[in-house]
Amino acid sequence: MFDRLSAQLSTMEPMALDLLRQLVEIQSGSRNKPGLDRMAQAMSEVLGELMPNVRVLSFAEHGDMVQASSAAYSSGVGGRRFALVGHMDTVFPEDTTFTAFGWDDERCFGPGVYDMKGGLVVGIMALMALHRMGMLDRIPVTFLCNSDEEIGSPASRPWIEEQARDWTAALVLEGGGRNRAVVTGRKGRMGFQVTVQGRAGHAAKGGTKASAILELAHMILALESLNDDPEITVNVGRIEGGIGPNTVPDQAEALVDARFLSSEGQARLEKRIAAVCAESVVSGTIRFIAPTTGRPAMPQSSANRELFTLARRQADRLGYDLPEELRFGVSDANFIAGCGVPVLDGLGPMGDMDHSDQEYILTASLMERAALVASILLDMSTMPKA
Repeated sequence: MFDRLSAQLSTMEPMALDLLRQLVEIQSGSRNKPGLDRMAQAMSEVLGELMPNVRVLSFAEHGDMVQASSAAYSSGVGGRRFALVGHMDTVFPEDTTFTAFGWDDERCFGPGVYDMKGGLVVGIMALMALHRMGMLDRIPVTFLCNSDEEIGSPASRPWIEEQARDWTAALVLEGGGRNRAVVTGRKGRMGFQVTVQGRAGHAAKGGTKASAILELAHMILALESLNDDPEITVNVGRIEGGIGPNTVPDQAEALVDARFLSSEGQARLEKRIAAVCAESVVSGTIRFIAPTTGRPAMPQSSANRELFTLARRQADRLGYDLPEELRFGVSDANFIAGCGVPVLDGLGPMGDMDHSDQEYILTASLMERAALVASILLDMSTMPKA
């Protein structure tokens, strides 16, 4: 069966590259709803040729999203259900000049080719190979494609978490590591805005001044000092305040990114941030904090490692070693792990330079990853239930 799978996929690379080109050339920045709706239409059409149950979820302020499920998914097989998860949005805005797709013998280039339209193609090729083998109808699998991952999945998170209640395991198709690594754990993330309220005045008058910028400066130093914890990283990435050099600023703001390895690390981080906000230094100022986005940590749990062991067994069958990694960036896998579902991430093609106009994947890794994903699905669906 696995030899048949490899033989099937060996003929499909031209089709994969053509599909990748089509998807990359659809401009689908996270705020470009018309472009994202075109992506959803394209994904629903190609998945509709493989699976009988396809639905497009419409959102007023976000791009449409897609879910496609096999014939066996609704009833499950032995009580098991599996998921592929990917996102259709990119970080590149609608007016970007980075729009072209290109490739050579070694690499493919273009917006989202690595993060993560290449991963969408990997999932489709894996399902297509199983479909051509007559196996897909027997595998209880669903494929979720959301449109807002790059902005924190605000609309899709409830949908993903609701679906995850039924899953035995999930495979997330974010880009893989250059050394073939897949992701067994991710740091969690908490984004927040700090606001300081002071009191305006003329800078020339001197005396005690309730400067919001001065208070924010003290606060920034206190927040950055939280990096003394090895499980925590904090970065003040943007500041704003004041209207001119001759006016005491009455308001200042900062945007902060914080990461943590575990729920315990998150609790420590929240406690220490609360302590920072509770103590003003400059008289007459007040500190406020408000969360913006966040994702729970995805620990390298025993359940994730069991899934990784299964994947590594399939990679060995395909002729190579499969490393694992702890990745500091976040993805929808964080939400899935937070639901207690075993999850393996980074199963998309190998590449680098995502979020830049140098983004690329290694061309050969498209079909290599498709073979791995299809093999994992076959193994999970045929192994005896514990």
